Amino acid sequence: MFKLRVLVLVFFSVFSLGAVFPPMSGTAIEKYIQKKLKHNDKILRINEKNLGDAGLAVLAQSPSVRSVTTLVLYKVHISDEGIRALAESPNLKNLEALYLEHNFITDKGVEIIASSETFSNLKILNLYHNGITDEGAKAIANSDTLTQLIELNLNYNQIKGPGAIELTHSEKLRQLHNIQLAYNPIEKTGKQAWKRFQLMESFKDLHRNNRLNQVGQALIGSFGVMVLLDFPFVSELETLDLRNNDLTDEAVIALSQSEKLKSLVSLNLSRNNITDVGAQALAGSKSLDRLKTLDLNFNRIGDEGARAIAESPRLANLESLKLGQNKIGAEGARALNESENLKNLTHPIFGFY
Repeated sequence: MFKLRVLVLVFFSVFSLGAVFPPMSGTAIEKYIQKKLKHNDKILRINEKNLGDAGLAVLAQSPSVRSVTTLVLYKVHISDEGIRALAESPNLKNLEALYLEHNFITDKGVEIIASSETFSNLKILNLYHNGITDEGAKAIANSDTLTQLIELNLNYNQIKGPGAIELTHSEKLRQLHNIQLAYNPIEKTGKQAWKRFQLMESFKDLHRNNRLNQVGQALIGSFGVMVLLDFPFVSELETLDLRNNDLTDEAVIALSQSEKLKSLVSLNLSRNNITDVGAQALAGSKSLDRLKTLDLNFNRIGDEGARAIAESPRLANLESLKLGQNKIGAEGARALNESENLKNLTHPIFGFY
């Protein structure tokens, strides 16, 4: 009975923690590679095998991998020395995607990748769950050989901020559209740089597909509005719908002061956190005088904001003004109803819309 319990315990331990098998021999590796490439000589995937750095050197020198464009090495117990073997390989010049997830690669290994001509055609580099810090991220950002990168995965590493900032501002990586930095201990400035990069890329994608007017369908928030106003093609917008985007007066002031929004004829800011300050900014805007539709339903605008809108000659072209579900009282309502500037309104000002 005791022996049975010991056997069960050993089995449970191996099953739970994962057995560490001895490194594969060179002959075994060569046979395994040939078997994997038999049906598709472009993609080589090796998952959870104990290649080790010596085994990776065997792979790197194998003529069988000359046709490989995608190399996946997941949990194969490799470190920086193995990366050096890859970088010096004469057989991996065709690589376009390199996945090195869940290994023991540090900044040294990343620096080897970033300076190797072997990887000059890489479009995808995945370094998920390694030991990379800001220095490794900086090496990628400043690489003269990784200029074709489109996608970079650095999730689950040790990047704190400066590396993230350099990656998102890199002048070398002009093709890079997707940077993944989740589960890193990134500080505030680094997080903002990464978020700005992500937002700008999403705006580029919308513009490429002629859907920039749908920018508010994702929750971009006040920070996103600031980024949007830096987007080169925002001046093309005639309709901007930012309803339910958790916007504050800060965002509305920025919108009101931007000279890039002179083509706007419709602006939806309903269901946000706009107060009298934001309403006053809209009323005084020198750029929004072409507006015909302004929706401010479900905000926190009171009498002062309503009076500012009523007294604004810059909003004289409005045909539809919605201010339902705010904090406007009798004084604000009277100012709106008696306004000499809002003569073109064809839509009721108050009510449940």
